Amino acid sequence: MHDDLTLVRSPGVVSTPASGVWLAALLLPAVFPLLVAAIGLGLWSDLMSLTTISAPDQLVTWLTLMVPLAFWLVAVWALARTRAYAHPFAIPVGVLVPPVIAIVLFMRLPLFPELMSVTPPAWLIGSMLVRVVGGIFLIVAASRELRRPLFNWSGGVLDILIGVTALPVAVWVSFGSLLAVPVALVLNALRLFDFALAMVLARFGSGPRDMLLQKTPTVRTLRPTITGIVTFAVPLAIIIHILSIWQLVAG
Repeated sequence: MHDDLTLVRSPGVVSTPASGVWLAALLLPAVFPLLVAAIGLGLWSDLMSLTTISAPDQLVTWLTLMVPLAFWLVAVWALARTRAYAHPFAIPVGVLVPPVIAIVLFMRLPLFPELMSVTPPAWLIGSMLVRVVGGIFLIVAASRELRRPLFNWSGGVLDILIGVTALPVAVWVSFGSLLAVPVALVLNALRLFDFALAMVLARFGSGPRDMLLQKTPTVRTLRPTITGIVTFAVPLAIIIHILSIWQLVAG
């Protein structure tokens, strides 16, 4: 792993991140709280459409889902300020355990079937537009600060591809096309496979843990966004993909 954490550039060269990198580092971390806010608004809108449920029950359901989500994001940032993610198993556990907890929570939620029935399928599919943020891995790869940037090149390209196709697929599904649903199911499955592929590729190159430990200029500048993607956006996307598959099959 030591080789992965070594600059490709000559050690005598001291570089600073380009202005575009600083701009990305300044703006992109805001994506994660904005994503939580968007989920909160969408969830409240869906609950309000359930006219058979009282307002107090709507509020309790909203808080039951949103408080853990907000706490999760805060916990991620708090842990990132420590060396918690330096542990070899921290990131795999952080990626896999939250989706399991979330799905169990959803299954135990009395209003879950009704809630999924009023949630537009296009909303879940289109929310994956956020995955374009993963293009930041391409910036890291292009910086030449990693000797083996296979994870970054593959992850960045696939994240951008998934992100830019999210809205077109969502619009297609919203039109009610019979072909759109099986296509959306296949794409959801492929997008979940993308995460499994990323975990494998991380074993053969500079993976997320390497980047969170690295202190080179570009990686250090983009670390808050990298942390947010790996420890929050990825497991959240897994949850959304699973819910989307459940919804499309049940519908």
